[in-house]
Amino acid sequence: MLALALLALAVTLGACGSSGSGSGGGGGGGGAARATAPGAHSTKPTRRSCAALVATTLGEVAARIYAAASHGSNVGEAVGRVRASSALRSAISSGDAHTIGHALDALLVNQIARIEIIKGSHVIAAAGDGAAIAPVHGSIPETDAGFVLSVQAASSYLQVTQQVTGAQILLETPSKRLAGTIAGPPPASVRHDGALRYGGHSYAVTSVAAATYPSGSLRIVLLVPTARLSCPGSAAQTHVETLGHVGERIYREEAGSPYVKATLRHLEADAGFQRAVAARDTAATRAAIVGFFAAHIHVVRVRVNVAEPSGAQRFFFDLGGPYVLAPVRGTLRNGGRVVGHFSFAIQDDAGYLRLARLFTGAEVLMRTGAKQVIGSLDPGPSDVPDRGSVSYRGRDYEAYSFVGVAFPSGPLRISLLIAR
Repeated sequence: MLALALLALAVTLGACGSSGSGSGGGGGGGGAARATAPGAHSTKPTRRSCAALVATTLGEVAARIYAAASHGSNVGEAVGRVRASSALRSAISSGDAHTIGHALDALLVNQIARIEIIKGSHVIAAAGDGAAIAPVHGSIPETDAGFVLSVQAASSYLQVTQQVTGAQILLETPSKRLAGTIAGPPPASVRHDGALRYGGHSYAVTSVAAATYPSGSLRIVLLVPTARLSCPGSAAQTHVETLGHVGERIYREEAGSPYVKATLRHLEADAGFQRAVAARDTAATRAAIVGFFAAHIHVVRVRVNVAEPSGAQRFFFDLGGPYVLAPVRGTLRNGGRVVGHFSFAIQDDAGYLRLARLFTGAEVLMRTGAKQVIGSLDPGPSDVPDRGSVSYRGRDYEAYSFVGVAFPSGPLRISLLIAR
């Protein structure tokens, strides 16, 4: 799932510094590991080089998000659907623009942001609207037509990239500014890198080369606030801490974004859900939860406790995936009284792992106590420090670990292993 639940994260880039890390040892067994203090003999960056290094590292994250939009799994699925569409091929053969447009509308499926059908040098039909980036070109079998499509709306890219980096983002073509996250008038011009003072704030600037839809060069500009940056460790530590904070931002969004809060309000206000739990009706409760899944509300699991007259809670019903994280808790009322409490999650462990790997390039391990719930390394090193070096199966990594919450409760230790 490329599109994260939308979240305006507070810009608190203490990424160069050491944040409070979770406690708890690693587990899961298998493979000798060596842990040492990170960067013991490395030189601490200056303030200027610290800001530049953080900005460059976050630029790598922005580039990874863009790469997923230009040739990730969503792109492959969208291209395959377009090329396999017999309805689209028939419509192109008919030469009727309205029929072609109708076929294209059926292919969008909340995945393709923009698409054009091209014959020669002419656009004969198009679907979707709004600015988009990362165009993908291809041919349509059994026709003399081609297509250009994008699965990434510019607005979605801005939101996701700002969420996971904490930076302000600008999208600029050679002739205009396509979009941005800065409220109010943005700076008139921005260098490709270096320092920038704007609106009373100082930023470190970095840029990523990209392409806009349907064609043309695009510059993705990250403005990284420098007011709270500090680099108590080496350049290598700074790089690891910056990527580790990206991993934490992804987790925090799953636990408390505006999207999550809106979903909580929706579930709490659902009259059918309220009545089912008030009546202690298992079938109706199941139907209400299945209805949330069917309505494409991004909920992957719901667990319900009913309220006893004594005020205690008793387990009642649980439906959804087996391994999910970041539970959010709500209360159900019916007729003015509390009838139950529930927990839900919008992300499973595998989904978080995919996002963290996609955005940081790190190996990801998720453990509860001594058990590895899931990991991109299997079984993974037997011991992973909160911070430090780890050698595993002939490769050297730097670790960044923090503690989240497993579903329905309890610590979930998440470790990012960043290759050296």
